[in-house]
Amino acid sequence: MDNLTIILIMIFVMIVLPIIFARMSGKNPMEIFFGSRVKDSAFQSRSAGEGEPEKKNKREEKNSNRRELMIVMSDLTSYARRNRFYMIMPGTLQYNGKTANLAAIIVTRRAVIGVNCFGYGGKITAGSGKDDWTQNLNGEKKKFASPVVKNQEQERILRGVLDAEGLRNVECKVVGAFTASGVQLTGAGGTHCYDRRLLGNYLSSDECMTSRDLIPKEIGEKLEKYIKRQKS
Repeated sequence: MDNLTIILIMIFVMIVLPIIFARMSGKNPMEIFFGSRVKDSAFQSRSAGEGEPEKKNKREEKNSNRRELMIVMSDLTSYARRNRFYMIMPGTLQYNGKTANLAAIIVTRRAVIGVNCFGYGGKITAGSGKDDWTQNLNGEKKKFASPVVKNQEQERILRGVLDAEGLRNVECKVVGAFTASGVQLTGAGGTHCYDRRLLGNYLSSDECMTSRDLIPKEIGEKLEKYIKRQKS
């Protein structure tokens, strides 16, 4: 075998044969020579969709809609039913000339919990005053009344009803629920204002679930006397 023949065989083995194998296997020919760590940018571009512009559309932030509110209400109803608690929905309490427009009232075996819903979406920053909570929705900022103040006002009405019914030893709390999907709360720790996920965490905490042997139905029926029902 002469030198020319040997050279041709070596060219076939080292170059032509790997190309044929690459075409049959679908692999990048460079992987045949150098291993999988060598990356072909053009090959990667094709696999990701050559010629397609990168999608950078930012999701638009929105306030809560009716559907999202109904999801929260459905979750609260399931929570009450699952644990055999008493639920009043809506919890529009009237007492001593004042009204607490609560979305729901839930009587657990430990406490009475009022839920107040807020429809603000986007990024919410808690304040310490009466009107200094801030909403940033798609870059537009505005201040709104503190949900903490509203919760406290409604809690005083709920407390008054319980006291009037001889239930002074029954704990009560009104919490705020931001119902918009994707809402982000900053600085709201300790305010008893939650997004949908954190509301679930609160309702499953000891503050709501540890038993004090209350009878939810008995307390709920006493609260019902103060509930304003819409006329059909």
